Amino acid sequence: MGRALVLLVLGVGLLSGCSSGVVRPTTGAAAEHGHLVAATMVARQVQLSFTPEAQKDLADNLKFNQDRLLETVKRGLVARNLLNEGDPQATAVIEIRLMEIRVRSNFNAVMWGFMAGADKVRGEVMLRDGSGRELDHFEVHADYALGGLAGGQDGSRMNWLYERFAELTVQSLTGEDQGKSVAKR
Repeated sequence: MGRALVLLVLGVGLLSGCSSGVVRPTTGAAAEHGHLVAATMVARQVQLSFTPEAQKDLADNLKFNQDRLLETVKRGLVARNLLNEGDPQATAVIEIRLMEIRVRSNFNAVMWGFMAGADKVRGEVMLRDGSGRELDHFEVHADYALGGLAGGQDGSRMNWLYERFAELTVQSLTGEDQGKSVAKR
């Protein structure tokens, strides 16, 4: 019985180790056509801001590097020709507003793994045209709960969060998330 319980706990921990997703609104132009517009537009800049709650989270999670997240997102957008900061024809702006940040201590991640909760980043992404009109809007979240010596190191965890957030943002802007499991609200 004891061995089965340990295996069950480990199995659940592995299954819930990393999660991520996109939530799109169910109404409005952005819900129906946003990804179609985004896939044909080139943005001139990406802006990163924080809700008041996320600003408090940032003060408590010093290992979170907002510049690394922003650079990772920009790199993904440039790779897909969705961002060209030097193109005078590019008029769109991508706004990312972070709403929640959590980073476990290295000790807790290594020693307790998923039982210490998950590292996470959650934010809204908005695509606006040159006049400021919203063309697309969705929420992205990436959670990382693995731990141990291999999965608990700060660099591994944070890089995974930044890369996954960027990947989901790019997929949603290009419409690659259509047909995949994307939650609606």
